[in-house]
Amino acid sequence: MVVSSCQYSKEPKTFSTEKVSIQYPSYLHVSNDVYPTKQTLLQTKNDYRDVYFILIDFGQKPSDSGFALMYDSITNQLKRNLKEILVEKDSAFTINNLKAREYQISGVLSSEKQALRFLFTLDLFEDKNGHLYQTAGWLLRHKRELWEKDLQAAAYSLTVK
Repeated sequence: MVVSSCQYSKEPKTFSTEKVSIQYPSYLHVSNDVYPTKQTLLQTKNDYRDVYFILIDFGQKPSDSGFALMYDSITNQLKRNLKEILVEKDSAFTINNLKAREYQISGVLSSEKQALRFLFTLDLFEDKNGHLYQTAGWLLRHKRELWEKDLQAAAYSLTVK
């Protein structure tokens, strides 16, 4: 009998383009089936740990109120897909010279076979030129103590060049 365990580095992995850079936990693996859209820059997951993280480039905000409109659109879309919703956090701050708003919500996603309570953490960022980026991390809520801080550190590591 052979027993093995997955060993991951404590050092995060880095994703970088001409415009942005972000670090994410080494236990997440790049994928193309987490949130496949043209705007998605990075999709990562660990199916064994039930942890997911994405980075989206929404481009230039359409108007002066574009940040607020995008935030409302993202959060309302998520709420429509959940049952038994609990808003756990809604805060605004500045980090890495980016305007940010964070929304944390838990709710039940159900399918024909199961219903599971997930915790979602969404961060919408705006750079000084009005360009919008979003990060989103989600996990099973009962695993919050294990991985939530990692997902938050990944979101907060976003830098725009």
